[in-house]
Amino acid sequence: MGKTPDEIRADIAAAREQMADGVRGLAAQVHPSVIKDQTIKQIKGTVTGKINDAKALIADDAGVRWDRIGTIALTAATALIVRGVLRGIWHKIRH
Repeated sequence: MGKTPDEIRADIAAAREQMADGVRGLAAQVHPSVIKDQTIKQIKGTVTGKINDAKALIADDAGVRWDRIGTIALTAATALIVRGVLRGIWHKIRH
């Protein structure tokens, strides 16, 4: 036996409400402020992770890792020297 008109109307109303809930949920997920907040949260998490990684390079439970600080300082100094040399060469080429 088929459904009565009232049962069909009730089914349609329930389906309409489910669809409306789905649309409201989707709209809430793609709202610009929600996307902005999620992006900021992701960036903060990434930056915090990178900061913790950097801290782990120069310190551990035993204290400061002076050997690694020396390596980092030498690397930075080398980068500055190479930059200076390349800059000097560039200026000589241009003039």
